[in-house]
Amino acid sequence: MELKREEYKISRCVCRGSAQAYSSGDIIVPDTKPDVIKVIQVDAASAIEDKQIRDNKITIAGKVNLKILYVPDKEDCKVCSINTSFDFSEDITCKNAAAGMYLTAMSNVSNADFSVVNSRKLRVRVSVTLDYDVTDMSGEYIACGAEDETAELMTDNIVINNIREICEHKFILQEKFELPIGQPPVSELLKCETQITDTEYKAINGRIIIKGMLVICALYLSEDGVPENAEIETPFTEVIDSENVTDNSECDIEYDIINVFCDTAEDSDGDIRVINAEAEARAQIKVMEKTEIGIIKDCYVPGMKTELQRETLSIEEIVASLSAQNTIKETVEISSGAPSVKSIYNIVMKPHLTKVETADGKVLCEGKTEAYILYLSDSGDSPVYSLKKEIPFAYTLEDDAVEAGLTAQMSAEIKHSGYTLNAAGEVELRCILALGARVTKKRDEQIVTEAEAIEEDGGERCGIVIYYIQNGDSLWDIAKHYAVARDKIAKYNELAENEALKQGEKLFIPN
Repeated sequence: MELKREEYKISRCVCRGSAQAYSSGDIIVPDTKPDVIKVIQVDAASAIEDKQIRDNKITIAGKVNLKILYVPDKEDCKVCSINTSFDFSEDITCKNAAAGMYLTAMSNVSNADFSVVNSRKLRVRVSVTLDYDVTDMSGEYIACGAEDETAELMTDNIVINNIREICEHKFILQEKFELPIGQPPVSELLKCETQITDTEYKAINGRIIIKGMLVICALYLSEDGVPENAEIETPFTEVIDSENVTDNSECDIEYDIINVFCDTAEDSDGDIRVINAEAEARAQIKVMEKTEIGIIKDCYVPGMKTELQRETLSIEEIVASLSAQNTIKETVEISSGAPSVKSIYNIVMKPHLTKVETADGKVLCEGKTEAYILYLSDSGDSPVYSLKKEIPFAYTLEDDAVEAGLTAQMSAEIKHSGYTLNAAGEVELRCILALGARVTKKRDEQIVTEAEAIEEDGGERCGIVIYYIQNGDSLWDIAKHYAVARDKIAKYNELAENEALKQGEKLFIPN
């Protein structure tokens, strides 16, 4: 019995999880820099540079970029900076991973510890959290029909939200901006930070259009050695070609900054008031779309003995896609031991999910938003100061399709943040926290992969069998047991289409 088959690319998550990588080393103060009296801030940002898949193992490698601000042993200079980087690499056991599969990964610095060994040496240890996902997108031929027109088939159509493509798009964002009027020129650029916010996308046939905002914050020394800061927001749009994208596609997009380059230039008057910033960014994209698959759950050939081979088709069915935006507000008081705020240099807010679980009709999540505040003060001893504030959150996303025990993949992103310095010298933080959850249910379908029809011994059968219907019997079960076409039994017994069988009644089975 020859079966008709169609090829489908069915995506399966092979393994998903988190791991910790560590990077550490000693930082020697360059000869051109003065001695260290006190470290103000160690800012660490990670970037993945290489990903590899081998049998049952994945390797993720990258670097940690370190920007260190310190108070120097130099009277005419209030703040100095050191920029350097450390490498990291982590081997992770990932059962069933194999070459040819797709690996997506994001990194985030979870902790950065430092100690001052002496005035010319710092010791740093950084912990990097790696979130990874390995997907198998290999093609599979699935039986959906039979060449023999007399064959009886029990078929079904299942709908899955299938990953059609996984890709990366690297792009360069550049901005050239001049310091505001009245702000002093640049003597030395201490650090330049970039952040991607307010992202959105649109999928159309053959293309993905991504949009967002690049926020650039520069900290520099004026000619008097006083720390100053400047900030600019610049929008960006990127068009990504993809033949697998349609108007109905949904995309999961994660952004990270790989490298940042900043330098200064003269304005038209010959003053160093122009800052050139360039960020190398990356978007990791999963293109998803609902796919309908026709399967054979059972089959037989009337008048013949049919032997079947079956396999289990495991799929992840998306039962709900949820999203919500919530406003977070928090007032940060400056402690009595800290210098007062003259102006804010930069505020970075990073959300972290600590707990996600499903209940009937809802997804529950808990987490914290870490706010890193770097500000300029009037203090001669600490002209630049750093604060950290943890803001806890808990939210519930509701959908009737969600059941307890299902898996929820959740994301948290700061869409927009701002601050106000009030009259009491406190920093009033505000941000919009965007939450997204995709709730999935694992589903196993038994499908027919091979069918063989064999002539039964005893020659041609004749006569009628009288069968008494048992509890739970279906017309399919009875017809298959006696290898008789269903419509033949229905016609002989004058059964209406989809008529329920009643226990104890007689059913005539014609041969």
